[in-house]
Amino acid sequence: MKRLACILSAFLLWNCSEPVAGGPGSETTNGIAYVGEGRVASYARVAVRSVDFVSSVDSATNELVNADFYADSLGNFAFEAPEGPYRLTIVHGGSAYTGLYTTKGDTSIGSVNLEPTASLGGVADVPKKCEFVWVGVRGMDVLVRSDSMGRFQLTQLPSNDSLQLYFLRGDNNKVYDDLSVKLNPNEAEIIDLQPDTLKNKIKFVAVADGKVVPFASLAIRKSDARIDSLRVNNVVVETDVYADKDGMFAIDSLKSGNYRVTVLHSGMAYSKVLSAKQIAKLDTVKLTETSNYMSRVTLHAGDKYAWVGVYGLDVMTKTNADGTFSLPMLPSADSLEIYVVSQKKKLYVTKDVELSKGTADFDYPYVVMQNFENVKDTANWYFSMDSVGSRIFSKSFETDNERKSKVFHGKYNLVGTNNIYAWVLTGMMLRDEAWNLSSLDSISFYAKGSGQIRVSLENWDKESEVAGLSLKAASEWKDLNSQKWTRYVVKYDDLCYTAQDVSNCYIAWNTLKDDVRQLHFFVRNGTEFYLDDITLYGVLF
Repeated sequence: MKRLACILSAFLLWNCSEPVAGGPGSETTNGIAYVGEGRVASYARVAVRSVDFVSSVDSATNELVNADFYADSLGNFAFEAPEGPYRLTIVHGGSAYTGLYTTKGDTSIGSVNLEPTASLGGVADVPKKCEFVWVGVRGMDVLVRSDSMGRFQLTQLPSNDSLQLYFLRGDNNKVYDDLSVKLNPNEAEIIDLQPDTLKNKIKFVAVADGKVVPFASLAIRKSDARIDSLRVNNVVVETDVYADKDGMFAIDSLKSGNYRVTVLHSGMAYSKVLSAKQIAKLDTVKLTETSNYMSRVTLHAGDKYAWVGVYGLDVMTKTNADGTFSLPMLPSADSLEIYVVSQKKKLYVTKDVELSKGTADFDYPYVVMQNFENVKDTANWYFSMDSVGSRIFSKSFETDNERKSKVFHGKYNLVGTNNIYAWVLTGMMLRDEAWNLSSLDSISFYAKGSGQIRVSLENWDKESEVAGLSLKAASEWKDLNSQKWTRYVVKYDDLCYTAQDVSNCYIAWNTLKDDVRQLHFFVRNGTEFYLDDITLYGVLF
């Protein structure tokens, strides 16, 4: 079985114990167990197993052995020896003894000395189609399950004899490999990868505050990767591989493409989107202090929550009913792209953020609804008029010298200047679904022209029109300057007017705010107007 690495809490010697030659059993075999400097192992646990015994998955345990019987208060034990070679294991606190025996007429084991145990951890290759593996020791009861990367830990093993590890597939529980090890008591050694194993690996080192970071964790994801299932996951990334004691990672080369490389260790992180070629040339990654990110997202009308994650990371959180969320311990010093998935599992917004290390401030959201720079973004921008006294001459998206950008320019004529219902409007559908804008703070925009302008948020459809409903909340009319661009700001509590121009802020805005579809700008009087940089503060959708 090919191995990436073994992390051992004891030094491994690659040899095997040979069983003592033997014959038929059935005789009573006895002995005495000692611990340390002649102290008897009172009531030590004793187990006898066939040398090839393997545990069943149903009885998996971290215990070295489940006792068949116990020694007495003086450490004496006796048992009926089985037919053929067997393994005797004795455990007393943090010390143990194990050995291979036969029954060849010798019914006395004599005294045995228990020594401090060792622990063994490592990374086993997980066979294809398996999500994990089981690791045990032949002749003992211990059997532990690895994680999805093959990492496992055997916390207590005897250190006085060679042990035969076996590996079970996670899908059908069949043994697919063995490994012989011998452990030294009370030692903690790292077994480095052999040079031939590292030959074709990409190697780089993690550092923080000028020091290497031993055993840091690494995860590599496609830069646009999102987690498979919508669930709360407070772990920034699930670890793919760990650094060694010198902070060095060794990974396989990657297929061409862009990846997010993330390294974590004790509140420090490094995360950056790199190409496969850039990753191949990595030498050192520098970890910095992480940050918490708190903000708010606008929900679809009727939704009670949304899901928030980060492209290329495994973290995900769930908003509350107001759309507020928190993402803990995110990497800082590089741009992260946050994505939001609706309650209906539909992706509807992304946002780039760049966090400073150690921060935990609330990020108040906003969205630039229209700046007229991209022709594709203006496809759903319409220009319309009333049915009683208006005529449109032209609509265009042109470059303005003062704004130094593209702007909207509309020309119109109102038939009959005394007709208060003569108007034109321009605007857009906010998106394909209604939005809950309860958290809206204000709307800002730049405008100039020869008449007056007002902002209106609406939920208009044919059904509401037929029913005679006035589903809108509009600001008062504001005078335009024909020579100079002016920035206008309309607060949510300025949206006081319904279609009948009855001023009642509570009725107008509170009836509409959680179910909004359109953003409109009405103009009256005059003959032309300009618009630019329309921004909604307090919302993100």
